[in-house]
Amino acid sequence: MHQSSLVNMSNTIDQDICKLCKFCMEVCPCNILDINQQGKMHFIPEREKICLHCGQCMSICSTKAIKVDGLSYEQDLHDLPANHTGYQEFIAFLAHRRSIRNYKEKPVSDKMISQILDAVSYAPYGAAREKTHISIVNDRQKIETALPLISRFLDDIVKYIESPVASFMIRRKRGPETFNTLKHHLYPISKLGNYKLENGDRITRGAPCIMIFHGERGAEEHTNNSLVHATYAMLAAHSLGLGASMNGIVPAAVNRVAGVREIFRVPDLHEAVISLIVGHPKYTYKRAIRRGNQPIHWEV
Repeated sequence: MHQSSLVNMSNTIDQDICKLCKFCMEVCPCNILDINQQGKMHFIPEREKICLHCGQCMSICSTKAIKVDGLSYEQDLHDLPANHTGYQEFIAFLAHRRSIRNYKEKPVSDKMISQILDAVSYAPYGAAREKTHISIVNDRQKIETALPLISRFLDDIVKYIESPVASFMIRRKRGPETFNTLKHHLYPISKLGNYKLENGDRITRGAPCIMIFHGERGAEEHTNNSLVHATYAMLAAHSLGLGASMNGIVPAAVNRVAGVREIFRVPDLHEAVISLIVGHPKYTYKRAIRRGNQPIHWEV
């Protein structure tokens, strides 16, 4: 993992090969590069402590003259391929992707999980990427041990929403967004018994693998980073012929039920943000759905 952005840096520039193109200075998001009085590109000492380790300067340097502390051209950067996906190919890729909720009884290989994680390594981040953690349970039997606990947790949500006092406390502690999600989405589905195990596994949908994205409570950007990284993982799974679906139920249970937290090996001080269920799709869809009901506001 890269070091935190608020430590002493030892960033360097090889003046023998620097071309003074100034591209690094222009792309740096924190403006920590400049030309000194000797006409040399350098890192500004008093600004160097806010370096994000984003690697922008190293990526743009044609001569590999820049060395950012914690990054290397050999391990962390590689040359870009000549071609990239065009818009039509990209749209076709997105159209084929679906949230998969029916899986074959077939495990996901460790190689595929490693490929998904490799894709996540390219994901952008707001700050402190190293504080966003991923717990992977690639074991259907272990996932099934958590289902009774999660099912009871969902039954309790029905009781909480129907209780004026409990509803008030949820809104106050968790905020209106979480409360409204529970009341208008999760509560009516759970009230009709959808998550009771006698109806089958409608929690993790029989998926053989689950990835939980989490971070220490209060850690910088761990919520946004988790959502971005989970999206990259979901798209990577699709590219491998796997199916995946975002799942907010498991993280909610992890955060509220100690037994679920223990099964999925999420540290006590961590907050689960989102999870991704992954497996081999049982069915093949014939059509895509274009969702055009999102309000769009153009400023003209």
